[in-house]
Amino acid sequence: MGGGTVPQGGIGIVSALKTLPGDAKGLALSLGLGVLAVAGCILVLSSATVVAAVAGACIAALPYLAVVWLKRRPLRRPSQPGLLASYVSLRVVLAVTAAAFYARLRPEDALWSGAAMGITIVAALQEPLIKRLLNGQRQQTANLPGSFAMPSAKVPAAAVTRNNLMVIGLAVLLAVFRVPAWILFIVAVLQLWPQGRVLGQALIARATSKRNYDLLPKLLKAHEPEFAVYYAAVKGAEYQLGMWLPYLERLGRPFVVISKHGATVPVIGRLTNAPVIGLLDGVAGALDRLVVPSLKAAFYVQGSPANAAFQRYRKLTHVWLNHGDSDKEANFHPRHATYDKLFVCGEQGVARYAAHGIDVPRAKFELVGRPQVENIDFREDAAVPPNPTVLYAPTWQGGRPSTSYTSLPIGPAIVRELLDRGATVVFRPHPLSYGIPADKGSVRKIHDMLRKDAQQTGRKHVFGPAAEKDLDVAGCFNLSDALVTDVSSIASEYLASGKPYAMTAMTASGQAFVAEFPSAQAAYVIEKDLSTLGTALDNLLGADPLAEQRAARRKYCLGEVIGPRAAEPFIEAALELIGVPAAAVSAR
Repeated sequence: MGGGTVPQGGIGIVSALKTLPGDAKGLALSLGLGVLAVAGCILVLSSATVVAAVAGACIAALPYLAVVWLKRRPLRRPSQPGLLASYVSLRVVLAVTAAAFYARLRPEDALWSGAAMGITIVAALQEPLIKRLLNGQRQQTANLPGSFAMPSAKVPAAAVTRNNLMVIGLAVLLAVFRVPAWILFIVAVLQLWPQGRVLGQALIARATSKRNYDLLPKLLKAHEPEFAVYYAAVKGAEYQLGMWLPYLERLGRPFVVISKHGATVPVIGRLTNAPVIGLLDGVAGALDRLVVPSLKAAFYVQGSPANAAFQRYRKLTHVWLNHGDSDKEANFHPRHATYDKLFVCGEQGVARYAAHGIDVPRAKFELVGRPQVENIDFREDAAVPPNPTVLYAPTWQGGRPSTSYTSLPIGPAIVRELLDRGATVVFRPHPLSYGIPADKGSVRKIHDMLRKDAQQTGRKHVFGPAAEKDLDVAGCFNLSDALVTDVSSIASEYLASGKPYAMTAMTASGQAFVAEFPSAQAAYVIEKDLSTLGTALDNLLGADPLAEQRAARRKYCLGEVIGPRAAEPFIEAALELIGVPAAAVSAR
């Protein structure tokens, strides 16, 4: 029956192993090391001669040395994760082997060596429990008056495993040199002290977490936040939240930041003075307890689907802020229609949704300009000088290939052309590019190019911490005479400077690129194959034929207000939203 052919025979073990996930290699490695350890242990336990015992110890030494090599990084730096509770069963076998080896070489010390390795085995067997205690969810808080600070880690957890491995290795060495085993016993007992400290830290952290969790409703009610900022991402808080928190603080009203992931709380806490609370994700009612009666609105700067968990509180007005304004898909996603209000810079922000078939009622939109452009100097005469300073600010790779707008793969060629034209370069890559090996390699290559050119020509290029830490985006804009960037909010914000910019076309080309990404209508387009690089830079650094289109697009994209008063429309709209009367807004 049917048109298919039924395969004959079964699936072989090799084919089956190939279907296992990536952890299969780790499983096979652990199994191989375990077999060697057990073989060495059996040989030592059954040895009738010292030679046989030494041979068994040598076999057991192979998995021991393999573990030391595999875990060399956390062994050198115990603050790194990945060591605690690793290879526990293997270490137990190695400890038994060490005790037997000691007893074979020094029979009179069998009791001492057995006791020492017994303590070491018990210590190893406790590590999974300690790890569970340490890795359990914690009620993280920051800047919340009345909450208790989490205890700092006085002893790194990885030190427990490091000490355990050290005692096992020391046992074999002391046995070889026939050192009395009571010395080994003392060392074995001493390893329990840091282990006890780590266990104590875990227990105190657990108790602190429970105390904070119980206190949260009371403390939040006392704070009386009028709005919340909900953040559901794991990475990116520094720039996504960091660009909005100063303006939310300017509202002068109490608020709270709620983070879905407790690990982000310390990061966010350094960005604001407002209380930051981590959610105990998966705990029934944990989020309900944070929605206190004083809350009126919630703002969202990142488009995670997990935002829906907070959007279900319908007594609040849910506002989509986003963390930038560009032609990327993140600026016109269908999920945005679920928010009560969409704060966008200008009419371009409204038009994007309709252009992509997303129906959002006009009444949901609020034109609030772009507060972040307030520190960008506007240049009335944007003519580029003969020896220009050009900002190259590529975006990051994005979440999938279809939205990979970054020009970093061709970045070195772009920078080389700028250098050949006598430009001083300000280079500011997206911070997330450092987490992508290929893009990080391009960043390092550009750094090397600029460093060498600076040495040869004396031009004062700005890159590395000087461009990414010492200066903010506006500072980089103000240093430059022109910009080369990708599809990103950088292009939109640069309109506030009045100066010319070029955009790279990495996912489309020609008119298709300009049609898909309207910001390119006022940009000089650099194709992915670099075929238009020369022409684009000629226009960017020369005649600038798109000056009028750029001026017309500024208001359409950024709204009515740029310069020092750019934050005012947002502040007024946000205050009205949380119930501050218009008269009070004007009085400010």
